[in-house]
Amino acid sequence: MILLVLMAQFILKSTQNINLIFFYALYTIISTTVFGAIIQSLENLLATDFLVQDASSIFDTIVTPLFLTIIQYFIIKYLTPSLLILRKNRNLQQHVTFKLMNLLLFLSLIFYTATYIFNISGYKHIVNLFFAYCLIIILVYLHYITRSHLNQQIIDQKQLQLDNLTHYTQQIEELYHSLNGFRHDYANLMISLEESIQTNNMTHVHHIYNDVLKSAKLKLGHNNYTLSTLRAIEIPAIKSLLSHKIIDALEKGIRTEIEIEQQWTSCHMDTLDYIRILGILLDNAIEASENTANAFIHIAVIIDPVQKENRFIIENATTEETSAIHQLFKHSVTTKGNGHGTGLHNVQQILIDYEQAHLETAHANHKFSQTLVTQG
Repeated sequence: MILLVLMAQFILKSTQNINLIFFYALYTIISTTVFGAIIQSLENLLATDFLVQDASSIFDTIVTPLFLTIIQYFIIKYLTPSLLILRKNRNLQQHVTFKLMNLLLFLSLIFYTATYIFNISGYKHIVNLFFAYCLIIILVYLHYITRSHLNQQIIDQKQLQLDNLTHYTQQIEELYHSLNGFRHDYANLMISLEESIQTNNMTHVHHIYNDVLKSAKLKLGHNNYTLSTLRAIEIPAIKSLLSHKIIDALEKGIRTEIEIEQQWTSCHMDTLDYIRILGILLDNAIEASENTANAFIHIAVIIDPVQKENRFIIENATTEETSAIHQLFKHSVTTKGNGHGTGLHNVQQILIDYEQAHLETAHANHKFSQTLVTQG
């Protein structure tokens, strides 16, 4: 068993998740041993003089494997959230506490193996008890990191919503002042026009229209009013993110449009993961567009309540006419130059956990489009 663990570590030494592979291997060996010992103890308690021979063979060939499978199934089901967090978070995998867990498991395995090699039967019960304690410590640790991670996610999401809401509120205030100022100016213009029309002063009328009303029309047509479309979004975290990114794009001089024809009430996947994906796609679109002569970003959200399907479509201008799509999802591959290229790879890693979600990508005629499809 130890040889298999060491071989797995050696084969995967080039990856960054050696500690995680080591943990999986050690946990499998030790948990199976502990539960096997418990079942064996039950066998000794239940077996009678009449059933000793037959019961032992039945327990060893049928009952023990069956109980092990059932127990492991429910434990893995219980640990699935913790294991997903552990697999996604490389900082946890490299943390000293996690390494100590692996060391504890490894020492337990050495002690257990030594009792068989040197035939120290008197210590087997002590080693089994030590195994059980190790297993309990691991379960408590995994439960702790799950709660800590989820609490941190809640804190981060609340802070993100607060930051985006603050930015969104400031933009709404600017729009209000703009409209309020125009209303005041409009009343004065109407008075001025009325006097010019009554005196038949057409020169003054043309002056007011050309120099004042035309510029006011442009001001009212400013892209900031795109934000009013966000009222159709009923998911606060997504609304906050989109408002922040749209404002960011507008401030960089990128023509931005968004279309949402129906109320958006669900994203059909974990909201935080969905926000992470949208953040990457929007950042990529902004970064790619701002370097183009005709910078634009078009966003459309299509809600299909019958099929329970959402489509988030984002299209942006690019300096390149086209690109090899399959290459863009590889780590460190990008069309935006050095120092980039992890975004789409990260999106792909997130979507691995969702069978009902996928990303459609196209790039042609200096237009790069991506469609995030999620189904409920």
